[in-house]
Amino acid sequence: MSMVALLQGAAAAAPREEVYLFVALGLLALALVLLVLELFVPTGGALAIMTGVAAVASIASMFIYDTVYGAVYLALLCAGSPVVLLLVFKVWSHTPIARRMILQQGADGAAHGDPMNAESADPSVAARGKAAAERTARLSALVGQSGIAVTTLRPVGFVRIDGQRMDAIAESGFIMEGAAIDVIEVFEGQLKVREQRAR
Repeated sequence: MSMVALLQGAAAAAPREEVYLFVALGLLALALVLLVLELFVPTGGALAIMTGVAAVASIASMFIYDTVYGAVYLALLCAGSPVVLLLVFKVWSHTPIARRMILQQGADGAAHGDPMNAESADPSVAARGKAAAERTARLSALVGQSGIAVTTLRPVGFVRIDGQRMDAIAESGFIMEGAAIDVIEVFEGQLKVREQRAR
């Protein structure tokens, strides 16, 4: 608000309509500053919301100044916004905040990030990747085995294989409780099962 008051004071000598031009350009500058701050200050999206409000107020001020200018201004902002957002994302992806948010390792436990920053990777991410790889290996050992549906799979439910109760997903449709099943594959960290057909 202080920026708006400053711009209005600076434009006091100008005709009343031109104040809206200065306000529109000032609000656009404010939106860009807030957008840059959002890259480096973790605010949970508060600065991003303020950026959007400032941009919309800037467009509204330009339309108040002149309808034709407002339409051209809006078209330029619409055309330039994707480019600006792409550049912002490229810059943001190299910040420490982004490195903490983006997973450095996949489910197989192998590093997929920058090898130069391998030692700075979060140890909890490495532990989760290793645990996921171990779980996948345990489940893969059950492929080809038979069991019983403990609950009705619609398509997700529980099965018992070698005395172990495990969650599973039916290959297709429903599998009724008590039906004999075969494990056919591991799908996204879960057993996929098929009902045994009567021979």
